[in-house]
Amino acid sequence: MKFIEELKIFIGSVLRWLYLFLGVLLFVFAFGFRELTLLGRDIVLPWVSSESFTVIVFQKIVRDLIPEGVELVVTSPLEAFWAQLSIALFLSFVVTLPVLIYSILKYLFPALQKKERATLFKILFPSAGLFVLGCLFSYYFLAPSTIEILYVYYVQTIGVTSFFALKEFIPFVLALTFGVGIVFMLPVFMILLSYLGLVSPAFWKDNWKYSLLTFLILSAIITPDGSGITMGFLSVPLMLLYGTGYLVSKKVAAH
Repeated sequence: MKFIEELKIFIGSVLRWLYLFLGVLLFVFAFGFRELTLLGRDIVLPWVSSESFTVIVFQKIVRDLIPEGVELVVTSPLEAFWAQLSIALFLSFVVTLPVLIYSILKYLFPALQKKERATLFKILFPSAGLFVLGCLFSYYFLAPSTIEILYVYYVQTIGVTSFFALKEFIPFVLALTFGVGIVFMLPVFMILLSYLGLVSPAFWKDNWKYSLLTFLILSAIITPDGSGITMGFLSVPLMLLYGTGYLVSKKVAAH
């Protein structure tokens, strides 16, 4: 019974985020910029449009990530819809992420002391910021390099025509972006574990070699181009984030 009650409280805490998530999802999926005439002036405002924010983002992804000479093809009528919906879900999650983190922290607050609440609240925006930073890093550095190597070097060098299937291309880009965004939140998890006394800062220091090996393996899985170039692109910032997490966790644990 206690578990059921706690589950109800937790659901209540995140319910407002869910409503906001659905609202943003509907907005980016159905609305776009439209030029309207108000009081004799032409003003660009968000309005219901076939050129929705989701479509705008989709077009940007195609411009930025489809290499020259590679065609994007659709193999079923529903692919375009699912591609737009996937992008809308991703955008909605990114926009509402701070609210989700705050909702989870709010659920934990009654079990924490005032000092602990203040500490957790301080990581709210850094957590969201690191996630967004990881997404941007993936989109502008990892994704272009991975696609260039996989579909231009490996495919075109054997003399075959390169195609992207829409149903595979968009999930690949979004999964890569989301995965790197989560991985970039590594310092937050390290700081939390050290602050709660579950892992000492010395543990992070003593096991950095194993962490480096883990990052290399994780980078190879996330960026499966086989060249080692994109693996290096990801593992280097992860080690920098690891070092930052260690230094901050050491400072936090001292207090």
